[in-house]
Amino acid sequence: MRKTLENPKAALILDYLLIVLGSCIFASGIAIFIKPAMISMGGVAGIALIGNYLTGLPLGVASIVLNVPLFIFGYKLLGREFFFKTIVSSVSYSVFIDVVGPFLPLFEGDRLLAALYGGIILGGGIGMVFKWGGTSGGTDILAKYLNVKFDISIGNANLVMNGLVIIACSLIYKSVESALYAIIVQYLTGVIINAMVDGSDRQKEGLIITNKPEELAQAILENLQRGCTGFGGKGMYTGEEKTVLMVVVRRHEISALKKLVHQVDPECFMLISEVSEVFGTHFKTYDK
Repeated sequence: MRKTLENPKAALILDYLLIVLGSCIFASGIAIFIKPAMISMGGVAGIALIGNYLTGLPLGVASIVLNVPLFIFGYKLLGREFFFKTIVSSVSYSVFIDVVGPFLPLFEGDRLLAALYGGIILGGGIGMVFKWGGTSGGTDILAKYLNVKFDISIGNANLVMNGLVIIACSLIYKSVESALYAIIVQYLTGVIINAMVDGSDRQKEGLIITNKPEELAQAILENLQRGCTGFGGKGMYTGEEKTVLMVVVRRHEISALKKLVHQVDPECFMLISEVSEVFGTHFKTYDK
């Protein structure tokens, strides 16, 4: 949808609208499933749940109070547009969960179902925010700072911080199950985010070192309707000059590719790896 908008201002407005929508979906998941089931959460959302449980402080207010110093701290680190999109995301979440949240139906069934559906909804909401250039704020900002300052990977930093908050939340709830369900939520959220940001239709890349490049490329073109790119290579052990073919296919085509390669050149060397995104003919077009 966004790629049809040639006006940069209209595209930016659409970005913000989708970030707001994603934040509201995220808030709905917490209000309907996570909070009623007393499932632990990581990050600022988890700390806000602790504050709400102990003092009755509204989740949105608690999130804003926790995020404001982090926003001030992370302004230069995030960059102007990313910074403002993150603020919009955080404010949208806080307003929605405090104003609309009390009127949403609460799920009071099995906690496992709450974790499953909560994780899916949370992932969908945060995935939208990430896809259109924002972030959920909070510990993401600290993770980025630790990455820049101390070369700690963002993933590891988030894992440690979220883990500590989940443990603290579980201690407050006095429930080990709360932490176990939180693991399910975190896993599903990550899967959905990756599917939305990277695309669920991942492709496979084949690197084929062969002595029959022309025959193999022609066979791939005729049978799979996929083009190849060839470049020179040299076996450092044998000293032989060889051709390396690179081809990208969809996941369901990989079995046919392996069978075809084996038929044409059973002596070739083939490396298969996963590619998260491909832009170009017969694949996705680039959306600025």
